[in-house]
Amino acid sequence: MDENEKQINNDELKVLRTYTSDMAEAIKKNEISVIKIAVAEKEKKDRELEYTETPTPNSSKKIFIIAGIILIITAILGSYFLFKKKNVTEIPTQKTINIETLISYDAKESFDVTSATNVYDLSEIIKKENQQNSGLVKALFLTKKINNLDEILTSKNFLSLIKATAPDTLIRSLTDKYLLGKYLTSNNKPAMFLIFQTTDYPQAYSSMLEWEKTIAQDLFTLFNTNDQKNENLLSEKKWKDVVIKNKDARVLYDSSGEEILYYVFVNKNNFVITNNLDALKEVITRLLIKNQK
Repeated sequence: MDENEKQINNDELKVLRTYTSDMAEAIKKNEISVIKIAVAEKEKKDRELEYTETPTPNSSKKIFIIAGIILIITAILGSYFLFKKKNVTEIPTQKTINIETLISYDAKESFDVTSATNVYDLSEIIKKENQQNSGLVKALFLTKKINNLDEILTSKNFLSLIKATAPDTLIRSLTDKYLLGKYLTSNNKPAMFLIFQTTDYPQAYSSMLEWEKTIAQDLFTLFNTNDQKNENLLSEKKWKDVVIKNKDARVLYDSSGEEILYYVFVNKNNFVITNNLDALKEVITRLLIKNQK
């Protein structure tokens, strides 16, 4: 090979080596750049994540303040609930008067007779009734406070309060149900009536015949039917049989022949005592209607 050919080959080799070296160096630099970019990107993401997860001092204070407020509100509500619950358990619940009456009525009123010891006290309490709360038939509920609760007087309690001389056989035959009421007459003069319920009709009927001797004296103050003169002439009063609304009734007449007291067994379970004929008729009608339901 001559000198010219050698020179050409050497020049080509140098060019090739230079090109290869340049390419390798470029690739190497690119790889470094890519790695740097990737590392930088990762570091950026790590910083962002650290920033979001780590609360700032201000945010920490806010969280503590909010948590404190929630705890205070919870404590207040809890204390209020316990206070109310304590009051409910300690204060007796007022018992609502809700009894099934023997007849329908147009008005009602309750009277606290805790302080009453006899029929005179009872009469004075009833005189204080609300006159505006009136109707054709008015139910009078008598209550007595027991352990700060209003309890309805039973029939036996009522007869004991007025010191009634009714035979024990009659009292034993009565149920707890009874009704003391007023009937407004045509001349706007109220008339009193009593309804009792019995479980032993034969015993109750015979006992009422026995009670006839003293029943007027027991009830004249409450019914306000007899004056002092009539009370003194008790021995002159006579009972007679009559028929009222197809029911056998007994009527007490005073010495002047005036009707002053009635009683009638409307059925085997109920009997009525009153001082007024119109009141008796109205109560009989309402008892019959009540028993048909």
